[in-house]
Amino acid sequence: MNVSMRTRKAILAVILLGLLLPPFVGVNGYALQVLNLAFIYSIAALGVTIATGITGMVVLGQAAFMGFGAYTAGLIMTGLALPWWIALPVAVVGTGFLGAALGLVSTRIKGHYLAITTLGLNEIFRLVVLNESWLTGGPFGLRDIPTLSFPVMGGGLSQQLYVPLFLLTVLAYAVALRIYRTAFGRQMRSIRDDDLAAESMGVNSRMVRVMSFSLCSIYGALAGAVFVLTFGFISPNNFLIFESIKMLLMVVIGGMGSIGGTFLGALVVVGLPEALRDLQTYYMAIFGLGVVIILLTVPKGLGIVADWLLAPWLPGEEGNTIGEVKAEDVSNEVSVEEEEQRALAVAARLQAEREQSEAGQVRPVAEPLLVVENVSKSFGGLVALKDVSFTVSRGEILGLIGPNGSGKSTMINACSGIAGVSSGRISLDGQLISGLPAWDVHAAGVARIFQNVRVWNSMTVLENVMICHPATRRAHIVSGAIGTAKARADEELARDEALKALNLMGIRHLATRRASDLSFGQSRLVELARSVVNKPKLLLLDEPGAGLRGGLIMELAEILKQLRYQGMTILVVEHRVKLVVSMCDRIVVLNLGDKIAEGSAQSVARDPMVIDAYLGGKVVRKRRPKIVESAT
Repeated sequence: MNVSMRTRKAILAVILLGLLLPPFVGVNGYALQVLNLAFIYSIAALGVTIATGITGMVVLGQAAFMGFGAYTAGLIMTGLALPWWIALPVAVVGTGFLGAALGLVSTRIKGHYLAITTLGLNEIFRLVVLNESWLTGGPFGLRDIPTLSFPVMGGGLSQQLYVPLFLLTVLAYAVALRIYRTAFGRQMRSIRDDDLAAESMGVNSRMVRVMSFSLCSIYGALAGAVFVLTFGFISPNNFLIFESIKMLLMVVIGGMGSIGGTFLGALVVVGLPEALRDLQTYYMAIFGLGVVIILLTVPKGLGIVADWLLAPWLPGEEGNTIGEVKAEDVSNEVSVEEEEQRALAVAARLQAEREQSEAGQVRPVAEPLLVVENVSKSFGGLVALKDVSFTVSRGEILGLIGPNGSGKSTMINACSGIAGVSSGRISLDGQLISGLPAWDVHAAGVARIFQNVRVWNSMTVLENVMICHPATRRAHIVSGAIGTAKARADEELARDEALKALNLMGIRHLATRRASDLSFGQSRLVELARSVVNKPKLLLLDEPGAGLRGGLIMELAEILKQLRYQGMTILVVEHRVKLVVSMCDRIVVLNLGDKIAEGSAQSVARDPMVIDAYLGGKVVRKRRPKIVESAT
């Protein structure tokens, strides 16, 4: 059933209105207190969703951040006698800086090691609180902390705090949704999907991880400060390792990466045990069984329901796109025959443009753009490159070929900043780029595609290309979340340039399709559009024709030629000799890390060392014996 976005907004509004009603329809104070606790934990779990579900960092220390925020707010109010409206922001900001500092450490740790490290934060926090009893109260905690109260709401404290806590939760989730839609949100998702591709396309993974870690800690601190303002008492037992695992469980039940699902997960994890508590010793077993049933029947978690409701605010959800894409920009479905016809039409158009360029444009003076000087690269005792030197002239297509294991991909990785060099130097347009991280190399004017397709599957084709435009990286996370005029202008510019790049590749009709739904050939063209959207000085291609059928190879060759005639310089690694000969001006040949030949395709093809490298020995051409007819 196709339900319009307007209808979904109306359904969500009704649900939110219904969640406001409990204190006004006679719900008892204990049930309201459980719901208040669920709201608080949903805010903390949202931080885990940002760090773990969206950015891909497994963070198991959220209880420590929550405790740090709670103790900071409590100490400010009890020790300094300051009001809550000072204590709360100080606790949140202070914990945010702590999270940023720990985020710097996390950039050197990944995967399970990061999970273990953050898990240890909980124990470190507990031991500090227990041992520094002169400040924290030790195992007895902090008592008699002033709580929030809103007498105008009537009833007990749980009833008074229900609506403010619910509104704060809605605000926290609205901010997270806003961040998710921004350029920074796309960068977080790109790191989760494929951090290597993200870095090579200009995403500063170090900065993104630090900011994501900081956001995680901010949400944890906000929840902790609100916790102490709600209950007026805290102790180390409120922030044990189990609490961090429980918040991760909320994220998993809600669906990894689902913002709305996190809220539903928090309601289940906090509310269901309380609803089953009358079953005494069996309630935890029933709770665990319920969680297993949810995960088995709904593998993507409860987020499928929440994401359906939040689709009007989620990019790429059932037609909802970044900005406004007109109907003439995108078609819904394209058959295989139509796709092949479009490929041929694109190739013919590019061929015509190439001929016009040849007739009306003067090729620029050939001067070195990329200079590789005596580059060597070793991996332990294995030497992948040995004193390799060559140049790529401005406006040239240079082919880099060689047998398997000759060092071609290592050279491409060194030129793109993915791999450092053991010795030698690589410079682009006079600027030294060897030793720079991949995102700085990209900013200097180098873009690349990989031998294996590396698109960001969770995003649309349009989002994949927009990430690589420099305008999306100029906006600060705050200005992007607020939606300032400059941030909106940068977003619009990136969208327009992304559509132009997709149009150049002949796949503009795929702009709103999710990348995971593309064929191999379509994904390769998305990669190419992603690489050229920022108009790089140098384009690095690592076997771009791998896995493509004949028609797409022809289209690829024509596209690369047209990019060259538009002034782009290209260094391509390709094992299809016919493709290399048809589009490259010069060829460099590597073998076992050494450069063995350089020159035109014809001269390289006749070089004895090249023949020996490919065929494994000297080639002796034997004449075919003549057939002598016997006399009859």
